[in-house]
Amino acid sequence: MDSYAPTQALNEAKTNADPDRFWAVGFPLLAVLIFLMSTHQGIGILPDSARYMNMAATPWDAPVYAAMLQLVALTGIDIVAGAWGIGLVLSGLNAFLTWHILRVASGRATYAAMGTALVVIAPQTVALYGLAMSEPPFLTAILATLLAFLRYVQSGDRRWLIAVGVGIGVASLVRFTGPALGAAMALFLIIDPRHDAKRRVADVARILIPSAVIFLGWAAIAAEVSGRSTGRPLEWLGNMTAREWWLSFNALAAWIVSDELPAVMRRILFLMAMSASLFILVRHGRSVLGRAANGNAEASLIAIPLGFFFFTYLGFMVLATAIETNLHLNGRYAYPIYCTSIMAVTIAMAQVNIADPVIRWLHRALIGLACLMLVSHGIRSTVRVHQAWQEGVGFASLDWARSPTLAAVDRLPRDAVIYSNGSDAIGYVLRRPARDIPAPFMLRTGRDDPNFPYRVQLAGAQAALARGNTYVVFLNRIDWRFYMASEQELIRLLRLVPVAKLEDGTIYKGSIKEERQQ
Repeated sequence: MDSYAPTQALNEAKTNADPDRFWAVGFPLLAVLIFLMSTHQGIGILPDSARYMNMAATPWDAPVYAAMLQLVALTGIDIVAGAWGIGLVLSGLNAFLTWHILRVASGRATYAAMGTALVVIAPQTVALYGLAMSEPPFLTAILATLLAFLRYVQSGDRRWLIAVGVGIGVASLVRFTGPALGAAMALFLIIDPRHDAKRRVADVARILIPSAVIFLGWAAIAAEVSGRSTGRPLEWLGNMTAREWWLSFNALAAWIVSDELPAVMRRILFLMAMSASLFILVRHGRSVLGRAANGNAEASLIAIPLGFFFFTYLGFMVLATAIETNLHLNGRYAYPIYCTSIMAVTIAMAQVNIADPVIRWLHRALIGLACLMLVSHGIRSTVRVHQAWQEGVGFASLDWARSPTLAAVDRLPRDAVIYSNGSDAIGYVLRRPARDIPAPFMLRTGRDDPNFPYRVQLAGAQAALARGNTYVVFLNRIDWRFYMASEQELIRLLRLVPVAKLEDGTIYKGSIKEERQQ
């Protein structure tokens, strides 16, 4: 019997390794397949995408994704093709990292597979990975930071905390919400029972110093070189009302099931799921911290900073909405904590002791909810992928490619000056520069631009129109830029006359009388 034991152990290890390999390869392949189908008409382009690609009049803010695109473009590769390539790589990489972290931290392949599936096939994931946006690289930075933190928890090697700090600094330059991850990590280090108070403070410093040097160093250099860094004044300019907060809550409730279900049902399911998840996370946290105090450090400790991240991120977003005008906590901004919350609950559920009847009942309820979410996610994501396959997304959609107004703009002289409410659409579809039409106030502040006041914008546009070979283009599909002057207002103030009126827009120029007077 003793001679057989090593062989039996090897066979069991091989049996356990086989499903691990399957999921480690299967999830990245699934993510890549979804990406390829979603970008059948080209990677989706939204207004922020055009900013990252320098195809819009408004510059980008956080620099990392824009730098990635520009570095690819320097090789001679088309920048849009570069964005597609980056998206392809990150879709597979992030799926693998999610699986790997969950597998190591949970210790159970079935739970890790369930958690990874809830991330990979989520409609938010499908939508955002099919776009040239900063969310995929932001999640890569988060996952890489979590992986470094996991190595620290397992080994106790404090050099990994330096890597964590670097990861947080980089994440903060991908999206400015990155510091919330650092706050979550710091909270865990402060309560880590394995070390005394002096060591805990020193460990917090190990992640704080490199992350602060990276972020603040960039901000100082950017302000010196370009005169701007985060692109936001540090003032209390937020204007979210109770209605906007309610809409933000509804965006979070859509994590669970489709918007097509009654709103009351979605809200109740979300609150029940959050309450049950928090209960299990707290129970798991108390248990695993107790074992850590006795010198038994487990990988599942990482569920604690993941749980903290939900609150630090929401706190950061509340602060951001208080500072910036017209900023709402929509599905895009909430996406990172969807992923990390799923990971936290997955790890806790895999490790929590279900001997307690209450925990056992909640555990079963959450498993049932996860199955419901998988079905809902699968249906919604299939619909999204099918629509993206047929029509494309954003400015890369067939509607924009077939726009009669853009076709007419493309026939204008190549040296013509163009003002438009859709300078980004013109920049992407036609690959020619365009300026924004005058705006009475700025989107982020609700105030007139102190560096380029509305009256100066109007005077500049009027002078350009008077010189001739200047056109103002209004695209009817762009109806969300309420901070820009209306079409009727500019017709009156700039004395515009129509050159071409088409089904999806109008092209204007200055009046001949005005030009002759100049």
